[in-house]
Amino acid sequence: MATRFRARSASASSREGRAIEALFSDGMTLLSVAVKFAAYAATLLAAGSALAVWSLSELNYETRSETRRVAVLAALAAAVFSALRLPLRAWFLTGGTLREAAEPTIFGLIINSPLGTSLEIRLAGLALILFLVTDGRAAQFIAATGAAIVAASFAFRGHSLGEPRLALGVLIWLHMLAVSFWIGGFHPLHRLALADAKQAGFAAREFGRIALVTVALLAVSGIALLYLFTGDPIAALATPYGRIFTLKLLAFAALMAIAAGNKLWLTPALLKGRPQAGSRLRRAIRLEVRIVAVILAVTAVFTTVTSPERPGEPAGMQMH
Repeated sequence: MATRFRARSASASSREGRAIEALFSDGMTLLSVAVKFAAYAATLLAAGSALAVWSLSELNYETRSETRRVAVLAALAAAVFSALRLPLRAWFLTGGTLREAAEPTIFGLIINSPLGTSLEIRLAGLALILFLVTDGRAAQFIAATGAAIVAASFAFRGHSLGEPRLALGVLIWLHMLAVSFWIGGFHPLHRLALADAKQAGFAAREFGRIALVTVALLAVSGIALLYLFTGDPIAALATPYGRIFTLKLLAFAALMAIAAGNKLWLTPALLKGRPQAGSRLRRAIRLEVRIVAVILAVTAVFTTVTSPERPGEPAGMQMH
């Protein structure tokens, strides 16, 4: 049985190699990946910024106001990039023929597909985030609700449509909610570290307390999703999807190492007003941003060209 699985894994690796080669030789697919990456980044930044504004009470007025602006601008960008995926999908389905891609029938099929459903839910959540153009706890609560809806939009397409549908949906929702909060904390903490290092320490301490919950959600939901997607996590690590999961896990471990350093050393240093603590926190946050960007880019590529493979089942190439 192990021999058969190794053979399937080798076959999957060969298909994966051809898929990656095709990706970078096919401008249409490359454009789809770029738009998907931009949609991911803007969507998670919008949702995360809304959650940060609502949950971080230690942000001063200036930082909170700027984070509100970031949330609104990111929500608008997310709406544009997410909507762009519809004509790109039509273009893909019609083999790059613009005239056929513009046919109402094609667009109707796409709008009624899981991609269309996910987009409708996401746009509804993004619209609620736009309430942050005004200040006040009511607007913040509405925007945070929008962030939760945005996170839920990821559970209505792609791999989450498999069985068990409810478990997959809830796990993906929790996973994306935790990712959003983490990303949303980058900007306000980075800004505070420059403007008011001691206040940044208070905000970082508060963020760290909430992050303990989000880290647990990320870890548990990620492992559970790997099991539900593949059926055998250990064997799946030999597949292309499993290797990509391992890469993301290593990146996540790097993020956790940086976060631990921030919590154990940088946050106390900020609270004590030590020189250079603010600049060190800013450097740490910039490094975290780069790691998250790599994770999102890898996710955009491999959710476009591959899907999870259960041991004993053939791997497939698909456009998500």
